[in-house]
Amino acid sequence: MKKYISLTIILILIFFLSGCSFIKKHKELSDLEAIKERGYLIVGTKTDSPPFGYYKDGKLTGIDIEIAQNIANYIFQNESSANVKFVNVNAQNRIEKLNSKDVDILVATMSINEKRKLVMSFSVPYFVANQKIMVRKTSKITHLQYFNKNGRLAVVMGTTGEKISHLVAPNAHFVGTKSYNEAFNLLLNRQVDAILGDDCILRGYLTDEFRIINKSYSREYYAVAIRKADDSKDLLNLINSALAVMLDERRLNLIKARYFI
Repeated sequence: MKKYISLTIILILIFFLSGCSFIKKHKELSDLEAIKERGYLIVGTKTDSPPFGYYKDGKLTGIDIEIAQNIANYIFQNESSANVKFVNVNAQNRIEKLNSKDVDILVATMSINEKRKLVMSFSVPYFVANQKIMVRKTSKITHLQYFNKNGRLAVVMGTTGEKISHLVAPNAHFVGTKSYNEAFNLLLNRQVDAILGDDCILRGYLTDEFRIINKSYSREYYAVAIRKADDSKDLLNLINSALAVMLDERRLNLIKARYFI
């Protein structure tokens, strides 16, 4: 009987210790190690922001999509579409999805700014954009301050454009939208008189009916965003290395050139 009890206690201890070892192992995994163990990178990206992330012929494509694929290939040291999984995010939920670990990184036209640096880390920039306004070709509007007294201005909520609009035209009549698609449809249907946004994204919506006013209200530096944590540092370093290789091999320029920028 005593033998049986002793054996039972030993088995319980072995099970408990091995379980603790398993938990400890997984607790100690850095973000990069967890990604490698999983076998693919989860990337939050936007699907309403041509030429960075959008659907063409039913396929997700764009500058951000190709950059994310290149980063994933660099992490796993092979080229395969299986290296990455894309999750749709928007300007309002992308930071939340990153910090709740729904995604590993954001490659989603994310501009670097001081407020965001408090809650996330950024890679080196991979693109520079400018805040400009798009109007109808026949419009007499020439600057953002026009909206302090007249008209209606569409701004995508959660973007840096929202902040710029309040600084430059604090008395303007703003129409907040959830996406560039929604903002463009408002302009198309004459429900607003202009859209304030990143010029490179506005260009993706440009047709013969519209024009972008050549006055910039801020410079936006797009970068890859990751969680602000000690166990994310290895991932950040690897992403910066991947971007450096892409720049050195001119792949970054070739990607941009493919999308007419």
